[in-house]
Amino acid sequence: MRYFTCLLSPLVKSLLVIPLCLLGSSCPDKPEEKEDNQNHPIWSEVNDSEDKLHEDHCIITKLGLSRLRFHVAKHQACFHAADCYPTSEKNIVDTNKEQINWILTPNFYGCLTLEKFPKTSQIGMKSRAYDDQEGGIPPSFLEEWLAIDPIDYQEAILIVSTGVEGKLGVSELLKQELKNKKEKGQIQDYKILLSKYAARYHNQCVKEGKKVFTFIHTGC
Repeated sequence: MRYFTCLLSPLVKSLLVIPLCLLGSSCPDKPEEKEDNQNHPIWSEVNDSEDKLHEDHCIITKLGLSRLRFHVAKHQACFHAADCYPTSEKNIVDTNKEQINWILTPNFYGCLTLEKFPKTSQIGMKSRAYDDQEGGIPPSFLEEWLAIDPIDYQEAILIVSTGVEGKLGVSELLKQELKNKKEKGQIQDYKILLSKYAARYHNQCVKEGKKVFTFIHTGC
């Protein structure tokens, strides 16, 4: 028994000197880890690199519930003259939870407000069941959305997101209007996607040099 105890004593002593920080959170963060978390936050839906961003590309870098980060291209302007959302040193806009509907066009960006979207705001964009024809994004949104950026729409791709879980939805009338515009050649194409896939498709199109109108809803 005494021999067995002697064999265990070095092991017991080694366990006693294990740093307490391994058992809890008392160890301070390494400076580089803390800095990395601040500059490159990990969000649930999209985590694109924020290194080596092209100055002419409006790229969505991060997306999470009620949060959005995107890089503003050098030629883009905020369509709300009085707002001018603050940007980081990399010209990145970091949104907050009060603004969950964002518009990105070839030349402009901003959030959906009563000032720029009076008809849409009056009707409202209501969450709806997937198969319900009521609610969703109303057809008036399309007219007010395209009015933001008067470019040649024949080459434009319209991307409509329906939220992180797709609960916002799109009204049947808006779907029909989008379909009609594509069939008449007034727009190149349109996509209705969950916000995660809408952001990824937006980035893909921008990197390919395509003209993109994107609506991002960061709510459910």
